[in-house]
This record gives sequence, structure tokens and C-alpha cells, in this order.
Amino acid sequence: MSESRHARLLILGSGPAGYTAAVYAARANLNPVIVTGMEMGGQLMTTTDVDNWPGDNEGVQGPELMQRMQSHAERFGTEIIFDHINEVNLEQRPFILNGDSNTYTCDALIICTGASAMYLGLESEETFKGKGVSACATCDGFFYKGQKVAVIGGGNTAIDCARTAARMGANVTLVYRRTRQEMPAEAYEVDAAEEEGIKFHFLTNPVENLGKKGKLKAIKMEKMKLGEPDDSGRRRPEPTGEFFKEEYGTVIAAISQKPEVTFVTKKVNQIKGKELPLTRWDTVVADEETQFTGFGKIFAGGDFRRGPATAIEAIADGRKAAESIDRFLNNQPMIDPVKLFDSKKEKKLKDVDPKEFEQYEEIPRFKMPELEPKVRASNFKEVETGFEEEDARAEADRCLECGCNVNETCDLRNYATEYKIEVDLFMGDKNKLPIDDSHPFIRRDANKCINCGRCVRICAEVQGPGVLGYIYRGFTTYVAPEFGESLSKTNCEICGKCIDVCPVGALLPKNTNTKLNPHLSKKTTQNCGLCGTGCNIEVSVQDNHVTIVEPADGETFNQRDLCFDGKFGWQIFEDEDRIKHPFKRDNDHWLPIEKMDITAEIIREKLENAESKMVYISPTSSIEETLLIQHIAKKIGSQISSLSIYESFVDKLTDTNLYTKTYDDLEKAECIVLVGKMSKVHKTIARRLQRNGAKLILITKESCDFNDFADELHNDEPIVRTLEKILQYNIELVKEEMDDIDDIEHSVDPLKLDLPEKTVFMYNRDLISEESIWNIWAISSLVCNFEEGSGILPTSKFNNFRGFQKLGIRAGEPANYNFVLFYGELPCEEQKKRIKNSNFIVSVNTHIDDADSSHLLLPKASYLELESSAIADDGRISNFTNPKNSTIHNELLKTFKKAGLLTAQEAKISFWNKKAEMFLAKKVKTRYLSNQELLDFLYTIENMHFDAPKQASVQKKRITKLKKKAK
Repeated sequence: MSESRHARLLILGSGPAGYTAAVYAARANLNPVIVTGMEMGGQLMTTTDVDNWPGDNEGVQGPELMQRMQSHAERFGTEIIFDHINEVNLEQRPFILNGDSNTYTCDALIICTGASAMYLGLESEETFKGKGVSACATCDGFFYKGQKVAVIGGGNTAIDCARTAARMGANVTLVYRRTRQEMPAEAYEVDAAEEEGIKFHFLTNPVENLGKKGKLKAIKMEKMKLGEPDDSGRRRPEPTGEFFKEEYGTVIAAISQKPEVTFVTKKVNQIKGKELPLTRWDTVVADEETQFTGFGKIFAGGDFRRGPATAIEAIADGRKAAESIDRFLNNQPMIDPVKLFDSKKEKKLKDVDPKEFEQYEEIPRFKMPELEPKVRASNFKEVETGFEEEDARAEADRCLECGCNVNETCDLRNYATEYKIEVDLFMGDKNKLPIDDSHPFIRRDANKCINCGRCVRICAEVQGPGVLGYIYRGFTTYVAPEFGESLSKTNCEICGKCIDVCPVGALLPKNTNTKLNPHLSKKTTQNCGLCGTGCNIEVSVQDNHVTIVEPADGETFNQRDLCFDGKFGWQIFEDEDRIKHPFKRDNDHWLPIEKMDITAEIIREKLENAESKMVYISPTSSIEETLLIQHIAKKIGSQISSLSIYESFVDKLTDTNLYTKTYDDLEKAECIVLVGKMSKVHKTIARRLQRNGAKLILITKESCDFNDFADELHNDEPIVRTLEKILQYNIELVKEEMDDIDDIEHSVDPLKLDLPEKTVFMYNRDLISEESIWNIWAISSLVCNFEEGSGILPTSKFNNFRGFQKLGIRAGEPANYNFVLFYGELPCEEQKKRIKNSNFIVSVNTHIDDADSSHLLLPKASYLELESSAIADDGRISNFTNPKNSTIHNELLKTFKKAGLLTAQEAKISFWNKKAEMFLAKKVKTRYLSNQELLDFLYTIENMHFDAPKQASVQKKRITKLKKKAK
């Protein structure tokens, strides 16, 4: 024996845990040395095909896999010594380990010596090992064909051994010392084995192997009976003294595997009178996260710590052990891993009160289709053949999704984790309330509620409806609508703000199209594209499907507030009616077109034969889309306009200093006047600023709870009448100071309204008449100075109306043409009558609509499916990032290219992104207009619209339909 070898870190064992520990330790410059042991490579060396190893899609042989692990460890400088340690002295420092070939010393030790198969302990076993007695059905399976084989055991391993041996041509009997009821194997596994012809001897225990000339011929077995239950709860098998003999050529011991730990129990391996702690399964006790035994500088991993387990689990242990020992040897405290707090209804599923789930229908589980027993018993093909799609979806729908959807963001969990709360110290009665799923968009789980009152306050003090409150008293108190009613029976406006402020997941969003789950999603921040407000949103996506839309984090103008459209309206783009390929009309039916070439050829042919052409585009289209359609209109020699907008006197003010108000101006205003129906987000912003000191005035005919917040509310007359009275009052205040104002005649009584100079008016141009808008501008010309915090902030239903104004898209008149292209447009009934007799109409839209009179329908990308931009109501640039990774717009560009409308370069999304970037970068000169000039201009206006415009939008129609689900 040569001189002893010293290593800073010695690793015992050359299985997956040992090699992994070596890789991580070597990369940490610990210069590890592996002593392999007699069975170099561990249990995988006796395994043939490893079909579930990540990355080896064709499977890999166990020995080959272990050779690759060895090469990986050697690549980083690990020294590997083939030797077997037969004696250890852990009491000495450094540790002393005696091997067959050498003596080793080390400062620290990782023990990954694995586990080996357990035999029955019969004296006759040694005689017949390798001659009929085995512990591995796969290893020795070649020899089973045509033989009678006895498999001893009752667990899943025993079942696997029996089914494997049968597939190799053996006549198999499984021998178990208890009854079938006590078998630890899965019941369905036992059923499958029985179907495949496996025979069973229950209440039977082998006592002796019998043979001739060193070869197994038969087994002597004793009949057993069941006695009292043991520690596992199963009745203990007891001998009866009644024996019988049965002929077998092979017996496979499939009772378990056991680590070899006798060396650590010797007195010489005690440290200060203590030895390494062992479990009753003869595994070493070590910390789950660090693998530290708490004993000297000894770490453990793999089967030596876990008992029989998978290679992946052993690999995880090896990594943890190496990282922990690196910190340990460098005099750094081993990181006390943060153990996340988990709250469960009960420790075991069987203890959960069935009443908590009584509102759910109990649906039987679908039986997985399988190969016929006779077929599968003769080969190793996959037994389960898989569900049909319809059955798979039905089976998935059975799931109640017990996992909490906010488990990663729950404030209560975070605090309980930070302060290391032990839930067992706070045992007591629990709320057992049914989960309220009656609302289509909001789930209420009062069992999670901590009665913080955030939802109550935000609903009552900011949003307005005040539909939530505390009901009952004492321990039974919880938050709900009055009398515990459903939210659907209240004035809830479905803004989802209660969900946003809930710290624990007692209030959760529901997705009507996709079942939510607690799995991690890819999150993308962009703007909402369902109106001109352009709120900042965070879009969660799984498998290219949107699951949740939430307000984006950070200091944004909307202060983490969304309306129904932004919070839930996006679901229309995920529903089953969302079109993803072209359709052609056949009388009253829509027929799908599978090939792009057919669609392109139809467009090309109709254009060639058309003498008159027209293009209509919706202001829901982005800058990039509008530039694209403008280009196509020019290419085909057509005009381009929009049926969703109308010509207004305000359009002539867009290049002036008067049309530059932003949400920053709201922050600086002393008074905010909301006129007509406004977005919920705008109301919430105004309410927040009111709480900060601004005056809030509402002029509306809308009846809602928010009106109660107004410092002044005017809703007893038509809006235009109220505005005329306010205008008259302000005219009388200034008529002596302004030229020609005495000549203005009014036939209304003045309405006194004290408005400071720093007043901001807001209105939605698509929801009130132009006559009302004229009065707003007239009043502002007399009240405001249009400096910071003073003026008018017009809003729109359309996400890119300001972009349309800048791009020069004008209002169009509906008429019949030979060829019409609708891009995002859906004519209202009056417009449809004047355009439906056109020879050929192509519509690009997101859904098929009954009002659509098109002949050809192509899919249009939504704001969640296109990388593009728009200009919001306040002049901000809204950005859309295609979080769904959709190819819809790309396919549309290819269709236009094949139809001869675009070149190869123009058929790329990046081409239009660049065009939009250049367009938005252009600086526009601002024209200065004084208050007097504004008033003079206003009194030149003729042909004003006296009614709010009639508009149609497939998106707005579908969102309205979606919202009605809550009522």
C-alpha cells in the first residue's frame, strides 16, 4: 500500500450524486477526489434503456450515460480513483479512510455510496444467486423465457418486475405475504398485472430455495395469516406452520433496496460519542436543502440519504451538497434556505370537509384507453394509448385547480415566510365557506380573506359602487355583498380593482375562455388597445394564450387602474369565434379557405375587374396598419377614409396650443369637469385627484354610484342644455371685457358654476353630440388660460384616433363600389344600407359578425397580436408587443404580397415598424391660438352634429355581450 493521499474534499461513490457533486465542487476549485467503490457507476450500470433522460430522445443505455457523467466530472479536473473503502475513521482529523489499494485523508467528505438490492435473508439465497435467484427483472430477463418465475414483494417495484418478466416470455407468479388489500402497490397497477396474466399467491412467504446441482428448481413457502396492525397500519402477517412446495426456475427478490451504512455505526466513527444519525430505513439523516448531516464536515446525498430514488433526485442532492460544502469550507455560513410558508385546508386530502366542494358536480374519471391485455403482455410498447382530444378536454375540466393562483405574490405568504411562521402553533377553528363562482369574471374565496378591508374601501371610496362590506360578527365575519348575495346581483361595475388590491387571493380574476392555474406565465408590459386611454397593462401568457391582464407596475398615469374592457374585455380575442383563417361567403354561410393562394387569387381577380374602388379603415388600427392600408389604397388607385369617425370643427384645432393637454395637466388642475359618459379609468383618476384637493364636477345623464362623489352634479337636464346655461353665465361675467360678445344672443337662463382658471374639461367625442362639444370649447375659451393644468382633454373610444388625425385619415361617406376593402370597419345599419350592394367587399376583422355584408373575410391582428404603436388621447405613444407571438398579421402581409399589393420587402412587419418610427419622429409645428381667436373661430362653425355619432364595432359589440354575462 502506498502513502496516504490527502484531498480537501473526498467523494465516496460514483453514481449520479457523486459525479454531480464532483462537477460543482471542481468548478468551485475544491479539487475533489472520487473514490468509486466496487460498483463503479452505481445502479444505472445495471440498467439497459433509459428512455426518460432529458435530451436523449432516442433513449440511452445506462452504462453509456454513466460514462458521460464520468467524462463530465473529469473535464473539470476531478480525480477519479477506482478503489473500495472498507474502513473509515471519522473521529480523527483529517478523516482517515482505508481502501483496498490505498489510505486516504480528507478535510470534508460527501458520502454518495448509493443503495443495493435487498434479498430475503434466506440461507439458501447465497447458494443460488446467479443460478436462479435474482433481484433485477431487466438485468436477467434474457434467461426467463419459458420459465416459471416467482416475484417476491407487494410494492410497485414488484409489480414492474412481474410485468417485465412476463413480457420476456416467463410464466410469472407474484408472491406476497399479506392480502391484496394490504399491498402498497397502486391498485390499478395490480389490476393491470392481473389482466396481463400474472398469477398471485397471497398470504404466502418463501422460506427456502430448493434445487439440484446448484440450480434453483423449487421454492418452499409457508401460508400466512393476518394478525394485529403494525406501525404502517396494515395487519401484520403471522406464520401458520402450514407449508407447501412449488416448482420455479427463477425467483426475483423485489422487496426493496438498502444503503450500506454499517461502517458509520462503528465506534471508531463516532465523534464525541455520537454517530451519524440513521433513519429506520437505514438511510442517513441530512438536511433536505444543504445535505449536511450536522456531523463534523460530512455531507450525504443520493440513495445513501434518500433510499431508493431516481437519478434526477440523486443529481439534485449532489449539486446541493457541493454548493453547501463550498460555503462551509470557505468559512461562510451555510445559507439557511428560505422555506416558503404553505397554508393548506388540511394536511391530508381525506380530512378536507366535503361540504367545501359540494357546489361542484362529481364527475367520474375518464378511463385511459389501453392496449388489450393479450397484446401488451407480449411486448414493451406504451400501454396507455392516450385520450382523444374531446375526452382529454373533458377530463381536464374535472380539475378543481386546488392550487392558489397567487401563491407567488400573496402578501400573507410572503410575511409568514419572512417571519418563519409555524402554522401548527396557530391551530384553531377554520372558516369553511363555499367558494363563490357565480360571477363570470370575479371569484370570491372568503376562506382566504383576512378582513383587511382594502376591497371594501377601494370599491366604496374610489370606484363608487360600494358593493362589498362586512357581514355577520365575530369570528364568522367575512367580506361579501349585502346578505351574502352574488356580485352579479349588485351594482358592481366589474373594474376588477378589488382584485388588484386584495393581498391574499380572496378575490381572483376569472377567465371565461381558459381555466386559470398557478403555473408561471410569461409577463409582458404594453398598452391596452381597446380605447384611446391607452392604459399600461401587464399581459400574462401561457402557450401563446393570454391568461390574465393586470395593471402594470410602476408610477403610471392610470395608477394601476383599469376599466372592464382593459381588465376582462381582451377575452373576446381568445374566444372560439375568433377567426384565424380566411372565409368566403356562400349565400348566408361562411366557408373556410384553407390555402393562402386561393385568398390572394380572389383579391387579385376582383381588383383587376373593378373600375371603382374604396378603402375604409377603422381607428382601432395601429400606426403601422394605417400606413400599410394607405399604401395599398394608393397602389390600387383608391381613396381611403373611415366610417367610424366624423368631420368635426375640433379637427381644425389639433395643430394648436389648445390641443396639447395631457394627464399631467389633470394632476395640476384645481378643478376637473367630466362631461357625459366617461371611461371608468378617467373617473378614478379624477376621484384620486379630488381626494388630493381638486374640485370634481360631473355633467352627465348617466346614473351611477360614482355621481355621489361629485362636488357638483348636474344631471337633471340634457347635457347640451346644462352646458348652454353655464356658457351663458360665463358670457355675462366677461361681456364687458371681450369684443363683440354683446352681439351674441342666448335664450337660456344662466347657471352659476364657479370655475377657476386652472380647470380641465374632459369628454368623449364619440359619446356626446358635437353641439355639446362646441359648448365645452366655448366655456373653456372664457374660463381657461390653456397653460399647465388648464384646458380641454378630449378622449375617444378608439385607440388610435389621434394617430388618424395626424395621418390625415378623414371621415368617409358610404357608397357602392365595384371593390371595397374594410380594414377593422363594421358599418352601422344606416351605412350598411348604402354600401351592401357593392360588387365585392373584402373585410379584415377579428370576428365574423351578423352585420358584416362582406364576400371575403380575412383575420385581423388585435392589440395583443401585433408589434405596433398608436397615439393615445393625451398624445402619448401606445406600444403593443405581440405577447401572444401571433402570426396572424404576418400571414395577412403574405396574402397581400401574393395578391400583388406588396413587394417582398413591404410584406415584412419590420418594414412598417420602421415606417411608423420615422412618422412618429416627425416634429409638427404648433400653431398658437388665443382665447379670443378660439371664440371667434367657434362662432364661425356651421352644420354642427346635434346627435352623438352612430358607430358600429365588432370589438365593442362583443365586449358589451361579454359584460352582459355578469348581469
